[in-house]
Amino acid sequence: MKYGLGFTRSLAALLGWSGLLCAAADIKTLESDFRTLPPEVRQWTGPLFWLHGDESPQRLEDYVRIVAESGNGSFTAESRPHKDWLGPGWFNDLSICLEAARKHGLKMWIFDEKWWPSQGVGGNVPARYAAKQLEAAAVDVDGPVLYEAEGCSGPHYIATLAGQMDADGKILGSTLMDVASSIQDGKLRWQAPPGRWKIMKFTHKQAPALGQNGQLSVDGASCDCVQWFIQTVYQPHYDRFKDDFGRIIPGFFYDEPETRGDWGTELNAVLAEWKVDWKTAYVAYKFQLAGEEQAAAQYQYRDALAEAWGRTMYGGITDWCREHNVMSIGHFMEHSSLYLRPDFCGGDMMRLQRYSSMGGIDAVFDQFVMGKRMARDHPSWQTPKLASSISHVFGKTDDLAMVEIFGARGQNLTYPEMKWWTNHMHVSGVNVHIPHSFNPRAPYDRDCPPYFYNGGYEPRYPLYRVYADYTSRLSAMLIGGRHVCPAALLFGGNAAQVGKMIPPEDMTSALQDAQYDCDWLPFDVFENQARLVGNEIRLHQERYRVLIVPPVEVIPYGVLAAAKTFFEQGGIVVGYGFLPTRSATLGKTAADITELTRAIWGDTVQSGLTACNHNTAGGRSYLLPEVPTAADITQVLAKDAGIAPVVEVVQGETSGWLHVLHRVKGDADIFLICNQNHQGEARQFTFRFRAPGTPECWDPMRGEITSVAYRRIDNQSAELTLMMEPLESVLIVFRPDTVKRPARLDASIQPLREPIVVTRGQTPESLRIPQRPAQPEAGKPLTAGPVPNDPFVGTCQLSEPIEPDKVRIVLEADDITPEQAAAVTINGQYAGGFIGRPLRLEVTQYLKQGDNAIQILPFAPNQVRLAFYPQ
Repeated sequence: MKYGLGFTRSLAALLGWSGLLCAAADIKTLESDFRTLPPEVRQWTGPLFWLHGDESPQRLEDYVRIVAESGNGSFTAESRPHKDWLGPGWFNDLSICLEAARKHGLKMWIFDEKWWPSQGVGGNVPARYAAKQLEAAAVDVDGPVLYEAEGCSGPHYIATLAGQMDADGKILGSTLMDVASSIQDGKLRWQAPPGRWKIMKFTHKQAPALGQNGQLSVDGASCDCVQWFIQTVYQPHYDRFKDDFGRIIPGFFYDEPETRGDWGTELNAVLAEWKVDWKTAYVAYKFQLAGEEQAAAQYQYRDALAEAWGRTMYGGITDWCREHNVMSIGHFMEHSSLYLRPDFCGGDMMRLQRYSSMGGIDAVFDQFVMGKRMARDHPSWQTPKLASSISHVFGKTDDLAMVEIFGARGQNLTYPEMKWWTNHMHVSGVNVHIPHSFNPRAPYDRDCPPYFYNGGYEPRYPLYRVYADYTSRLSAMLIGGRHVCPAALLFGGNAAQVGKMIPPEDMTSALQDAQYDCDWLPFDVFENQARLVGNEIRLHQERYRVLIVPPVEVIPYGVLAAAKTFFEQGGIVVGYGFLPTRSATLGKTAADITELTRAIWGDTVQSGLTACNHNTAGGRSYLLPEVPTAADITQVLAKDAGIAPVVEVVQGETSGWLHVLHRVKGDADIFLICNQNHQGEARQFTFRFRAPGTPECWDPMRGEITSVAYRRIDNQSAELTLMMEPLESVLIVFRPDTVKRPARLDASIQPLREPIVVTRGQTPESLRIPQRPAQPEAGKPLTAGPVPNDPFVGTCQLSEPIEPDKVRIVLEADDITPEQAAAVTINGQYAGGFIGRPLRLEVTQYLKQGDNAIQILPFAPNQVRLAFYPQ
């Protein structure tokens, strides 16, 4: 059930999405997708769509139409909760939504639970299929003696072991034995040899209920339980909608499952595959082994359990989905380091989600606060990197990585905030967006808003189309092709369960703030799948030049041995905080780990910004402070080791809030640059890129493509200067040819003539959005928009014919409050919009000679004018 690049690419072919395998996409196709946003591009932005079982068919049909009109290309049909989930009412409502999706060209994902968390099956998990918890009871005996005991059989019995103890009462691993041959009819009669022995009986019981709702959860580490779950939840959907699987229905969505159990029937198979003695692992998990075996054996138990749960539950689901031409996507709970919690993801979310069709996270409440990295659910800031790393290091199709975003943030969520969150997701490699939510009950509901349409009572709803166009353009450019990333940060979640460990957030942030991208690279993937070719680490399409060894007390021997080989071949190895001291590999000791650390970092290691060790092949090793800064990263990697950032900021103050991403698609290098400074004035930056070709600026907010002045340093390096507003993002696209484009507007571009001021007229009542229904339904909660709308409706006259080959006509607005955002309609045609400065939009193609009607929603600028610039 292991699926890598071959599986995901064959799946894409089955789904008819081979056009999304964009590695060979030429620049003309990219430009067409960027400008026109065809359905196959829009499908990667699509909201949660709630079903309760009390909506009328007309209400559902209308709401699906609204989802399409809002610029989405998909939606996820979610029971929230549906009163007849998995019953006729549920499938009838899905049928209505499916037909409406077909009519409006949408894809429809299907949520796999009555509410959440997934795998609770709406509270209907039979005890026999529920998650299991390992139990152990022990008796100490002094041999030689005949020991007899009952109860060594039954449905919950696993095994009985015996092990000799040392003077401290710890168990000598070399003496462990399975006494199964001494058991008959459930009775143990075992002759204990001389010495002090511990006799340990292992059984399992029902695991604790889910932490989120108190229900039982399916045992994800036992095949029979997972098969029951799939046949109960997934198969009935296929039985009813099989003709649309892989066409209108792209797959299933799971939400916040938990791993409350710590044992399953597939555990021993994984341990055997890894050549780990199950007896040693069990005893270390429940008791205490003597000597250095304890940490290694316990690590192997915990990691094998996560692997068993991942390949059995999520591999099982994905296997079923593959056979039925669809995908399996979803997310766990990742905030507050829950991606390291055994009861939420087996202690290592990457081990579980490697088996899904793409990496995924949740971004809810105030986990992300504009202008801050630490919020109530800290740490959360780098969870997008967790999702994208899963897609990169496991070779997922087109590096697709998803986020369910904005859930429970509240109806007062602003569109500048949405842009700030969205920019962080995209620049961190997350390119599939599932906004939360479109709720047909709205505005009569208070279940975790925002509701973007809110039954027609959200004044800012027109801005949603601007947002959807924006993130779809980013997805068009950042899905597919090849991710270019200099650094791999080793990661092993279950190392946190057996020793001291500093999670990767601070190092990841320091790298990002210094304009270095990184992937979190699982221990086992680096050891067993990556190839070391000279001073590069090669994995799928990734080519890493820097290996970062995290501050973990316990590490697998083979991982550190591979790091030593990389260093010896000329690689750059960076540690920070402290170096590993103990082995997570049975048969290897602390002395073995120390020998490897000395070979990499030298005999005397001190934290600092100079190389600890180097060799004639060019290998260099460093040990940075425990909380490195962006300046530390720049000093070590750029100035000392000679590893260039993704984009070098030659001039300009980033304040630690300018972040970058690099992808190559076909014959174009694409750089996303996000200025996450959200306040103050525009900032001027001079950037140095390493890419051939001619740079252009592609504006994902406005869909505009412009030329930029640049200086070519050599065939592979160029510099250019940009003025960037707060919250502004740009795509710098290096194309192999040169195309005549209008220049990017800045202070150096002078208008051709005086602007025309648009005269504001009276606002029709039809455009005023009431914040509350005139007659609220009695007894129902009401979710109201926090601000009234103030539409701008104006007119202007163009006395001369429009010559688009000579002039660009740009709508410019003065300050807009309460949010600097606008959706623009000209002469009855939607023209686009903007969220954040610059408050302008080229509108040449929508204007005509004579009278022109201009509408700006939802808020009126102080002044609107048409400015004329050269083409």
